Amino acid sequence: GSRGGNMHAAAPETVFDWLSHTLSVHCEVFASPLNCYFPTFFSAFPDVDWCFGSRGSFFDVDLLPEGSYEVGPPYTEEVLELTSRKLLGQLTAAGHALSFVLFVPDWPGAGGLNLLDGPAAAPFRRTQHGGTFVLAKGRDHHYVTGVQFFADAGADA
Repeated sequence: GSRGGNMHAAAPETVFDWLSHTLSVHCEVFASPLNCYFPTFFSAFPDVDWCFGSRGSFFDVDLLPEGSYEVGPPYTEEVLELTSRKLLGQLTAAGHALSFVLFVPDWPGAGGLNLLDGPAAAPFRRTQHGGTFVLAKGRDHHYVTGVQFFADAGADA
């Protein structure tokens, strides 16, 4: 077709439903009006996305309000590192309940992901309320292609 290749992976809607009902997640940190599940989200283009529910850029937020957030950053090492640093900064500065459900690739050796596996993140892997850090093993889960905004999102999309 005439479209560029799609490199966006999304968790299935059933996962977002589970996140909402089980973990009280109600906001996505990396989304757009075309691929968001929740009515509020953070996006790369807040100047045009605000009227659709964007709270702005996640990277520009000083401190997130209390809550649980879904984090599905673009899969580049630079963005993964920025995201890891931002998450650790948010958790360190928060004086309130704050949690993140993070969807990232299993890339051993990726600097940004190593930050979340290192000593700086250790205090946040288990909470006083019994929450825990869980890693879904590679190939034990799946994504769906992120073309839900195409009208003809069939086999050729």
